[in-house]
Amino acid sequence: MSQFTAQHVESLIALHLDVVRFGRGVNSVGEEWIERAEQRLGFQLPNSYKCFLNTYMGGEIGSEEIYSIYGVDFECANGGDVVYQHIMGLKNNLIGEKELVISETDFGEVFFFDCSRFNSGEYPVKLRLASGEHVNYASDFFEFLYKRIIAHT
Repeated sequence: MSQFTAQHVESLIALHLDVVRFGRGVNSVGEEWIERAEQRLGFQLPNSYKCFLNTYMGGEIGSEEIYSIYGVDFECANGGDVVYQHIMGLKNNLIGEKELVISETDFGEVFFFDCSRFNSGEYPVKLRLASGEHVNYASDFFEFLYKRIIAHT
């Protein structure tokens, strides 16, 4: 677990509304769709990510979409639906079964949960560089959000 909490992220968002464009929880898909996503994926989503989905629904940091759950059939959701992205990534041999992509940059960088390392309700976030090298990026989703916001300020 990281030192970052939902409150740290909320405070940073409030300071950088020019960079962060997130939705509102009133429009979130809710627990039913989160449970459907977990069933389709075959593993749990991390607690910090579920908090993000329920609080903000989804959105962008800079020009980078943070994948979410769109609330439509996963097989045809398209765009930044995290489950659709996982299905397509597996189909095209771009990811491993225990890698859940949560965002990509225009520079070919891919951020993903390492779902083989579940610890206290969280997965670490790794970064696949354009070179193909994998590096540790954040210990959980809150730290990931915090670092991405800072990177765009």
